[in-house]
Amino acid sequence: MQIDNLKKKTLIIAEVGPNHNGSLKTALKIIKQVASTGADVIKFQLANPEDVYSKDAFMADYQKKNDKSKSIIEMSRKVQLKKEDHIILKKECDKEKIIYACSAFDLNSLKFLDKKINVSFFKIPSGEILSLDILDYISKSNKPVMMSTGMATAKEISYAYNILKKKKPKRKITLMHCVSSYPALTKNLNLNFIDKLKKTFGAEIGYSDHSLGSKACLAAVAKRVTVIEKHVTLSKKSKGPDHKSSMEIKIFKKFIQNIREIENILGMEKKIFTNNELGVKMVARKSLVTAKNILKGQVLKKKDLVFKRPGTGISPTNLKKILGRTIRKDIKKNKLLKMKDLI
Repeated sequence: MQIDNLKKKTLIIAEVGPNHNGSLKTALKIIKQVASTGADVIKFQLANPEDVYSKDAFMADYQKKNDKSKSIIEMSRKVQLKKEDHIILKKECDKEKIIYACSAFDLNSLKFLDKKINVSFFKIPSGEILSLDILDYISKSNKPVMMSTGMATAKEISYAYNILKKKKPKRKITLMHCVSSYPALTKNLNLNFIDKLKKTFGAEIGYSDHSLGSKACLAAVAKRVTVIEKHVTLSKKSKGPDHKSSMEIKIFKKFIQNIREIENILGMEKKIFTNNELGVKMVARKSLVTAKNILKGQVLKKKDLVFKRPGTGISPTNLKKILGRTIRKDIKKNKLLKMKDLI
């Protein structure tokens, strides 16, 4: 499956990240469960800790709180799957008819995903938005790109965006608005920046959510984002850095249903009338109605007419065209005036 083959709707990505806790068995179980929710894409992460972290690297506060590893390299090793495991995951995704995706955090991992697995698009995580080796490699490819913008200033987003566009001006890039806090507080989500991204880049905009619950994603869908990414887990009680800020898969299906309902509510950018509304229109609109008995041969004057329901007669907007016309036959008071009544 390719992302370009999907119908025009909000693309929904279930972000697994490290929530398999380094277990291939758990990752396969997650794929099977996510595939039944209606999600379009399931996304993993791949990194060689030694290529990502220097000896001076340290854990974020939320990682310290949710994981008891002695170092960030130790924590990363625990939640990594082997490269060969990702080949198995890709095959399982194909079997379950859900798109496999994966973020790479170092160049070698990115090359593996591109050449060995042939991912259908590149997903640049927020932390790699200024990694020149990764940007340079992706800039030479024709594949679509999704780039998260957490922690990035508008200037930094432009910097990375321009690198990706320079060699491939027609490349499809989706900028993912993101707040890199785990969990992100609703008061800090700043979804109105989505409008700024649209105006500045003229690109498709997505939303990568790290907040709790579904309200922020539903609000983003109402802002017409084209992609929603939400972290998922089998259980928020599991040990690991991201579980507590993720949505349990058993809730994720309803989450997707809510998004699809919002899409139906939003409709499209043109006025559409249902048969039911057209029926109400005939009842609720007003027409030209006789204010008194009118005799055959009489010339219509404004005082001879009033506006009353239903709307199946001559519209009040045609009043000026009607005045001065001659009546063909007698018409009783409080009756619809019809064009066939006029000479």
